[in-house]
Amino acid sequence: MLKKTILNKIITLLFISNMAFGDVITCNEIFEERKAEITNELNKINEQKKLMSLFYGEQKKLNDKKLEELKLQEQKIESLLKEAKDRENNIKDLIKQNEDLLAMIENKKTQKISQTYSKMKDSKAGAIIDNMPLNEAAELLFPMDSKDIGKILAKMPPQKAAKLTEILKKGPPFEEIE
Repeated sequence: MLKKTILNKIITLLFISNMAFGDVITCNEIFEERKAEITNELNKINEQKKLMSLFYGEQKKLNDKKLEELKLQEQKIESLLKEAKDRENNIKDLIKQNEDLLAMIENKKTQKISQTYSKMKDSKAGAIIDNMPLNEAAELLFPMDSKDIGKILAKMPPQKAAKLTEILKKGPPFEEIE
């Protein structure tokens, strides 16, 4: 009976150890499977990481290229703006020169006409100027010598001569007095 009890204990022990070692073997198999899955996932993650790095690298190259193109366009625009500003300044200078030339021509024309009226007889010059608007008459009389102006004004009606004198006294630009 002792042999039987010992035998039963040994069988029980073997049974229990078999169960325990069987679980250990099953756990090791599970751990190995899980380890393989995790390794596989890590490989996928590393591959995606490499792809993302390549993507970001290409994206950076593309952005740098576009930035360089924008800088070139900006330089072209600045150059065109400077050119336009230079042209505008040249045009303004030409307009100013033209205005000065026109003023000089107008002045010469007025002087020439004034000289013509200065050489006329006072009575004829007075009669002609009497029929002109006051501002035009003042423009003609202004460049003349004061002696000639006096002679011409003397041959005009006193009221008109007085108004012309007031306009001449104010100087250019000549505007009619009401």
